[in-house]
Amino acid sequence: MNVQIDPGAGPCYGVDKAIKKAELFLNKDKTLICNGDLIHNEEEIARLQKKGLQNLDLNSAIKQHKKQILFRAHGEPPSSYKLAEKHHIKVIDTTCYLVKNLQKRISQVYEENKTKQIAIFGHQKHPEIISLQGHCNNTALIIENKKDLYKLDFTKPLHLFSQTTKYKSAYLSLKALIETQFENNHLDPEKYLFFESSSCPTVSKRDQQLKAFFQDKDLLIFVSGKRSTNGRQLYEICSSSGIESHFISTEKELQSPWFKNKKDIGISGATSTPLWQLEEIKKAILSLPQ
Repeated sequence: MNVQIDPGAGPCYGVDKAIKKAELFLNKDKTLICNGDLIHNEEEIARLQKKGLQNLDLNSAIKQHKKQILFRAHGEPPSSYKLAEKHHIKVIDTTCYLVKNLQKRISQVYEENKTKQIAIFGHQKHPEIISLQGHCNNTALIIENKKDLYKLDFTKPLHLFSQTTKYKSAYLSLKALIETQFENNHLDPEKYLFFESSSCPTVSKRDQQLKAFFQDKDLLIFVSGKRSTNGRQLYEICSSSGIESHFISTEKELQSPWFKNKKDIGISGATSTPLWQLEEIKKAILSLPQ
């Protein structure tokens, strides 16, 4: 039985950096407050909690007179920094540099003309989207899929951005649909649509890379936290491939019958799945009774 870990799997740069920075403070202070899940992976969170990581929102941290808080890779709106400063709470900022660049660009477009139409391709309740909205006074129109295009006014110029963790292929498909809508109104998309390439290079092509990885596999084991949006999206690609696929969050969920008569097994995961967990899953599979 050949078991291979997807070479494209593992945490993205921003998440990996945030974890390393958290561990640096945990090793020194033995405790650390984080304003939400540092990573959408229950196993990694449990590992960090054993080191002293605590999940606490900013308002609760203020009420409990905490002196320090870590802001995640997803970023925070400006109001969070002002609130922390007001209450003399030191911020350990692990915002991904790509998110920071996107925040600055959205803020720039908004400040140039506060009546401009700004749209962001992403998930309404995702922490990154909440942080981005804070940089344009919550005026951005959030487009989760083509069903949300009704929110846009196709008689006015549009500045289009993407949540950094969205796939480039999906973003380009949305762009094409928007261009068609402008054309239907007899308007030139090149003059009315200002398209900003803001997808993370690591994540943007992850869907295509995953498809290439599982081409020669006869079983796929996908490892992800149950609350990971990215994990659910990537698993949908696996499950719709026609190859037998199973979604797990821990090695305890592995079942021996899955591997009967299987020769080539692929293990992959979300951009929030740590490499150590993928290695543990591989060891567990190889130790299953044949």
